[in-house]
Order: sequence, then structure tokens, then C-alpha cells
Amino acid sequence: MPDLNRRSAIRTGIFGAVAATAAGTLSAKEAAPESNEYKKLQFDLVVIGAGCAGMTAALEAADLGAKVALLEKMNMPFGNTIYAGGHFNATNTFVQKENGLTDTIDEFYKDMMTVSQGRGDPALTRIYCEKSADCIEWLSKRCGIKWKKMVKEVWPATVRGHVVDGPQKPGGAQLTSQMLAEVKKHPNITFMTNTKVIELKKSATLRCTGAIAVSKSEGALDIDSKCGVVVATGGFHANKEMICKYMGGGVAWMPLRGSAFMMGENITLTKPFFPNLVNMDQFHGGPIGVNQANPSTMVNYGVIVNKSAQRIIDEEKAYVAVAKELPLLTKDNWAFIIIDGQVKDIDTVATRIARYEKAKAPIARGNTIAELARSMGVNEKTLEKTIADYNAAVKAGKADQLTPPNTLEQPRLIEKGPFMAFAFQGGMTATFGGPKIGKNGEVLNGENQPVPGLFACGNAIGGLFYYDYIVGSQLTAAVIWGRLSAKEAVKALKA
Repeated sequence: MPDLNRRSAIRTGIFGAVAATAAGTLSAKEAAPESNEYKKLQFDLVVIGAGCAGMTAALEAADLGAKVALLEKMNMPFGNTIYAGGHFNATNTFVQKENGLTDTIDEFYKDMMTVSQGRGDPALTRIYCEKSADCIEWLSKRCGIKWKKMVKEVWPATVRGHVVDGPQKPGGAQLTSQMLAEVKKHPNITFMTNTKVIELKKSATLRCTGAIAVSKSEGALDIDSKCGVVVATGGFHANKEMICKYMGGGVAWMPLRGSAFMMGENITLTKPFFPNLVNMDQFHGGPIGVNQANPSTMVNYGVIVNKSAQRIIDEEKAYVAVAKELPLLTKDNWAFIIIDGQVKDIDTVATRIARYEKAKAPIARGNTIAELARSMGVNEKTLEKTIADYNAAVKAGKADQLTPPNTLEQPRLIEKGPFMAFAFQGGMTATFGGPKIGKNGEVLNGENQPVPGLFACGNAIGGLFYYDYIVGSQLTAAVIWGRLSAKEAVKALKA
């Protein structure tokens, strides 16, 4: 497992920032006495997991008048959301219009399907594209989220990257803090931390009717829910047994880029309902450096070399492809992204440099390629030849004829100092597998019929993503189906 310094820093920052908002929640101040008795509770809706998806579902249901129990197994929200960069992938938004950027839903849909290699569920992908603008508006108006100035990025992000703004870093921590404040003050939400759901209740006809949970402070809980349960537990990327089972042991050795507590409750809790589990061998990968420093899309702004100072991959490839292929291209899963002084002030790159500096991750520097090589600890002459051959091909318009090729429309030259190199590995961010859902977040069984009272959202779902996604898509999907599942669930209040 990678060094946890960044994880600890994030945890300290987010926990400190939201300490006041946590007051009044049910948490473990003292351990509950041992007892064989269950404490009975009654709510309109139970939501499991307090990440972006779970808090969205809880807020939406509560706003519609439902009494909601939001259950979090950790002592604070500690899923993937707080590690996220705070990117939301959306189109036709008011933020785009304010920044003078234009796009179409059809073009967005086409790019989403291309990135998923045509295997993302078409109906879910279309819903995603059509409702992405509503996601941005809801976060702005309902949760007070502010957005950074938008910039045009390389395909497929293009003009769709909405990044959460605020003092907390990364943007996912800012998002968590603001959403948690809204959860805490809502009179219809009871937020229970240190409360682990161990079983979903079901009727004789397989309707989900609530949850059995263990709380450190309240003991054993038997929770009835009129509207059922929304599973927003995330995926199973931290569960080595599941990773080995569904993806193979080699993948299990990839370092984690996200939460260390995503243990697959989306699978274990829903299995008694015979869900249609899909895309179980698929995951999101990404580059990750020392102390969890994350270069992400910076891999498209220079050249990627191995420890032998040789280029190893087409720099046009998205950072997910780079990360997934790196363990296959190198013996130790390590490489460098080299940039020059011409790109260091571009917002995308500057943000990633700041991440490395904040994490105290090593950055190799040099005013010449030879100096850079010495700082990197690689052979000087080999790196000089690699960069010289690369630059010559770019200037001749023959970058696509290199081995490996660089097929970017405008490959970046590496010729102006100061030069910098960032070491990284290929890591795992999140899994894509889980129960297939219907258009409103209903968990579907093996016959593709909705399981009454059982819903899922966020990284807990399966079907939407395959192989890769456009950066920011998971947070956007979390909000979209967090709201849709809550709206669908609380219809039972009127039944």
C-alpha cells in the first residue's frame, strides 16, 4: 500500500473543517454495552454511505419530506469523494455559458460512449448527458458550490470540466465539507457515524424493507424503512479478495489512489436480492506518485519515459490508459512524465505541480536535459538522445511515426528550460462493477426487473462505465443518480 501521508493530511483537514458540522450526529463517544437486543428504529428512507452520492440522496429525499437515516461506517465521510479533485463532467451548464464555452448533448454522448469503448449502457449514458447540467445547477443552488474558471482541456474533457472552488484541497474535500454542512442542519436527516450496515432486511417477496446495522455507540440496530434503502457505499477496490476474484492477482498489487475502506458492500449487501452484477472486471486507474501525489492529466503535457530514459507510451492516451498499461510496460510499475518550461504555468499543469509540492513528493529539475537526467537518476546520454529524437520528429511533423508514436494533434516540444520530471505509478482509483441499475437507480435482478425498495448510486452501481470515463464523470453520476434514486424511493410515501 502506498504511503499514507497525503491520506492523513486530507483526513486531518476535512475532519477539522467539518468538526462543527458534525455536532449533533450520532457518533461513538463511548462504546455501547454488549447486548443481544436490537434497538428498533423507523425511517422513511435509509441511505448507506455518506460520500457525494449518499449525501445527495439524503438531501434530495429529505427535501421531499422524507425522514432519512444516513448511515456511515467510518467516524466521518471517508470514501473516495474526499480524495477527488472536485471535477464534474457536464455540458450545457450555466458555468460553461459564463465562460463562453459551447458544446452539445449529442457530442457529449458520442464522446462518453467512445471512452467506454461502446460498452457503457446507452440508456444510462444518455440520461447522464441530459441531466449533467441539472447536477451543476443543483450543487450550486442547493449546496452553495462555487466553480473555478473553466479552461479548455485535451479531448475528451474538452470544455466540460467543472472544478469545485474553495479553500480546502483537493476539491473533493471542499465538496464534502459543504455537503456535510447541509446534511447536518437538515431537520429530516439523522446522520449516524460509526454505524456499519451488515445486512439488508427483506420481505418474503424480496422487497427491501430496511437494514440491520451495528453502531459503536448505539449497539445493534434494526431499522425499518418505508421507502427502502439507497446503497451508496462505493465499490470494492480496497477488497483484495474481490479484486483477485474478479480481476486477477496482478491488479491487486496496484497502489490505491482513493479510500482504503471501499470493501464491496455494494456486492455483499445486495447479493441476497439476486442482483444483475455487471462490469465486475472493470476499474478506473490513474497515475499516482509518492505520498499519493496525483499527476492525472499532466501526462498529456510532455513525454513519458521509463527508468532507462526511453519513451514507452503514446502521450495522447488518457491518464487512465497510461496507468493501466504501465504495469505491463515496466517491471516495477514506475515511470516519469517530463515537461518543459513552456507548459508549467498552464492551469492544469500548475495545479498538478502544486499537488506534488504539497505532498512533498520528489520533483526532478534541471536547466538542461543532462541536469534533469542527473536529478532523475537516469542515464544522461540516453535521455538526451530520447528527447532530441522526439523533438526532431515533432518539428518534422512525424511524431506519429515515432516508436511508440505520439498522436496528439499538437505534441509538446521539450526544449525550453527549466525542465521537470515527476515519478509516478499506475494505481487503482475505483471499481466499475456492481448491481446494474434502471434509469431511476432501481437495482435490477438477474431478469432485469427492479428489486422493490432497493436502489443504488455512485460507485456502488454497475453498467454506466466500462474501461474508462471522462474525468469528473463519477462525481457527476453520483449526484444524478443520488437524486433520481431518492425521488423514486420516496414515491412510496404517497402509495
